Amino acid sequence: MERIDAYVYTGSQSVHNPGKEGYRYDILHPSTNLPCKQPLMGYRFPEETIQKLLQEGKILFGEDHNKIIELKVYAKDYVEKLSSVIELDGRLGAYDLKHLFPEVRKLFTNPKPVSLLSKYISFSSGNDALILDFFSGSSTSAHSVMDLNAQDNGSRKYIMVQLPETCDEKTDAFKAGYNTIADIGKERIRRAGEKILSANQDKDGIESLDIGFKVFKLDSSNIKAWDIDEDNIQQSLLDAIDNIKPEREPEDVLYEVLLKYGLDLTLPIEERCIAGKTLYSIGFGALVVCLDDNITLEVIEGIGQLKEELDPEVMKVVFLDNGFADPVVKTNALQILKRYTIDDVKSI
Repeated sequence: MERIDAYVYTGSQSVHNPGKEGYRYDILHPSTNLPCKQPLMGYRFPEETIQKLLQEGKILFGEDHNKIIELKVYAKDYVEKLSSVIELDGRLGAYDLKHLFPEVRKLFTNPKPVSLLSKYISFSSGNDALILDFFSGSSTSAHSVMDLNAQDNGSRKYIMVQLPETCDEKTDAFKAGYNTIADIGKERIRRAGEKILSANQDKDGIESLDIGFKVFKLDSSNIKAWDIDEDNIQQSLLDAIDNIKPEREPEDVLYEVLLKYGLDLTLPIEERCIAGKTLYSIGFGALVVCLDDNITLEVIEGIGQLKEELDPEVMKVVFLDNGFADPVVKTNALQILKRYTIDDVKSI
């Protein structure tokens, strides 16, 4: 490979005509002024094309006319599919799982090696990337992300997506208590995180390695849809007073609120108790959610004091629509919160 003033280039035999008789004409060597040796089957391009390439300086000559000309190929323009340079034992993925689950003979079929996915992730992304695996299986991707973060002090995050696929009752996984593929992935993340911490316990900064994760299941909204019964409007209105589905937990509603606000589901959530009521402070007070009933003005004053304590730039507050003790409390609550410069107050 040679270097010219601007770009790196090499020679290519793409001027040769493949397989059949091509174009025949003479090209004079710039030093000897004699016709250059022609390819066995002639030139691939007509003479006008070669003359244009000559004018553009894209023809590469040999030391004399005895060498066939070549077409210059510039590194800046040349894209070639590289052959694989990664050699891995296909059994490594199974070994990875066996080290984590020694009590299960065969936990998962054809798991990917952690070392392979770690290479892919390191090649294709930065150390603060978000890695999304739509077919997470045994969660090798999550294992690889944590392993890479331990190696380079990265802050990569992951999202593992897995359908609620059940394990066959005849499998070792099912017999070991893992009813679904997702169950395997969750336990793998737990065990892999602990193992990575243990293996790197002497490394500086390892104590800040984040091995935690949250699990979410796709479901319908926690809030009842407005479905009026025209034959019994009064009952429809009464049913709408309590608009949260009865089988849902407060945490379910809380995370739906986060989604509706477009907030990161990994934000820190602190649970506070004020006047006997549970409050959730998200993002150090950026959002406060109270999902209890019979909220009193004492609770409202407590929220105002919480803003003074945490001192967020802006605090948003969310209540249940029917959560106040009575309409007077609800009206007064808005005025009290305004006194603490809390203007963004919503009910669901």
